[in-house]
Amino acid sequence: MAKEVISRCDKCGASEDVQEFTITYGGETKEVDVCPEHGGPVLELFELGTEPQPTPARRKGRTAHAVVPIEDWQGGQ
Repeated sequence: MAKEVISRCDKCGASEDVQEFTITYGGETKEVDVCPEHGGPVLELFELGTEPQPTPARRKGRTAHAVVPIEDWQGGQ
């Protein structure tokens, strides 16, 4: 028989619209369940954050700004 798990706000004990957050701060990770009334600052901070950006692929070959030896430079002549 399946059991329904009811999450409760760690601050006030409410069970409606409770969300679980995993917070890592100072190398320590904690999980907290909060209702919308008490989760506001955490949600605001989360929305300020950015998604991790993928690392750009390395290009092979010369770039558009290739180095030219000084002997080969005409100097606009």
